[in-house]
Formats: sequence, structure tokens, C-alpha cells
Amino acid sequence: MTPTPPSDDPRLADLDEIARRLAEAARLSGAVLLSMRAARDVTIKADGSPVCSADMAADHTAKKALARLLPGIPVISEESASEVAPAALFILLDPLDGTREFLAGGDSYCVAIALVRGDRPVAGAIAAPAGGRVWYAGQGAFEQAVSAAGEVLGPAYPIAVRPLPPSGPTTLVSRFHGDAMSDGVASALGSTATLPMSSAVKFGMLASGEADLHVRGGQTMEWDIAAGDAILTAAGGIVLSLDGSLPRYGCLARGFCNPPFVAASSEELARRALAAI
Repeated sequence: MTPTPPSDDPRLADLDEIARRLAEAARLSGAVLLSMRAARDVTIKADGSPVCSADMAADHTAKKALARLLPGIPVISEESASEVAPAALFILLDPLDGTREFLAGGDSYCVAIALVRGDRPVAGAIAAPAGGRVWYAGQGAFEQAVSAAGEVLGPAYPIAVRPLPPSGPTTLVSRFHGDAMSDGVASALGSTATLPMSSAVKFGMLASGEADLHVRGGQTMEWDIAAGDAILTAAGGIVLSLDGSLPRYGCLARGFCNPPFVAASSEELARRALAAI
């Protein structure tokens, strides 16, 4: 477990400002992805996941921006996780979450960046360039429109999860990584709709009140969900592991892998989903 920084760390004085800086880095990286939609030079990494030149270009852009915006904080990226160790305060970066979606020409891919204090995210940002959206959160949760060049279009506005509709939850399911557990929970809870969606965009949709539940039984990595955890939590929702605990980050011993989890608009809905599992 990583050491916990002192509570008076001056770098944590304004978490909303930190989140805005994470959002800037995510926006700039998202613009790079959008400009490289034609990239198809795919190679397969040791873990079996695909990577292309767009991943690496976005990774470079994000790291350059983070070095300027949040200097001195180590960045653990999906594309270079073996090169940097967790510290008391560190950043988790996924420069292209939803690579299969990106390569298939879909729109629900994103850049996800989180600042982790100890073993929990305290700020996060998700930029979905094809949708022209960025979500970010520190103390509060916000959404902002973004241009193709990564520039903001108008002011950010606060977001929050919605009350559970009387008809039942709308459940987001993984487009390329579906599993029987997710489908079973959606059915058990009387989900009125299941929407296929890739990447951490699902957390943004939950946080902005467009859906209610996401269950993931398959493999994910910490950089896939840390930013979404920060944003959904600040918006009034929750992410829980199947044992009912909050996810922990910076777990080098397990290779930054996550256990299965539930993301929901409320703790009550999350625990109903856990009971259904």
C-alpha cells in the first residue's frame, strides 16, 4: 500500500482546481485521438490488449500537459506502468480507454486521468472527444462541452446522479466485454434498458444522470476506473467491489488489476446489485 501524504499537503488545497487541470490534460489528449481516427497500426501487448499510434500520441500529450499543470507528481500510465511506482500522491492515466471502440470507428472512447492520494482518487477527469464532452470532479462534479481541438465551449456546469426512476434502472453494459454477471444483475433488478457502451464514458453518464447502474465482472485495470470513481463519487454515486468495500488504487502487488465492481447512482442501488450477484 502506498504511503498517505499529510492532510495539509498544499497541493491538495483546491481539489476543484486540480480537477480542472486534469480536465485540460484530458481535453488536449482527446483532441489528439480525434485527429488520429484513421490510425490502424495495431499491435498486441503482452496482456492481449491492442495498442496503436493514437494511444502513444495521446499518452505523450497527456504526460507533457501534466508535467506543466501538476509538476512533480508521478504519472502511472497504461502505456508505461512498469516504469513508475506509486507514491503518496500519484496520477493514473489511460490515454485511450476503449481502444477496441476507437479502432471499430465508435464514439465511446475516452481519456481518463485521476489523482490518487494514498489509495483513493481525490480528483479525476474523463474526456470523450467524439462526443464533445469532458467530465471532471474534485470536491464537486462538473461537465463541459469541448471542441474537436480540445478547447472548452462555454462554462462548466455542476452535475449529479439522478433519483432512481420508478420504472427501474437503466444499466450500462460493456460493448466488447460483456459478461453473464452483468446481464444477470440487470435482469434481477428489473432494468428497463441496457445500453452497450465502451470505456469510462459509462461513469460520466452515470454521474450526469443519464443512467443508473454499471456492473463489471471481467478484467479492468486501475487506470480504467479511477477517474470515473472520483467523478461518480463527487456526483453522489458510488463504486463498490463485490465484497462491499471501496476500490483501492496503487496496488502494485496485483499489477494494478481491479477486482469486479459495481458502479451505481446510489449506495442503496449498488448494494441491491451486490445482493443480486
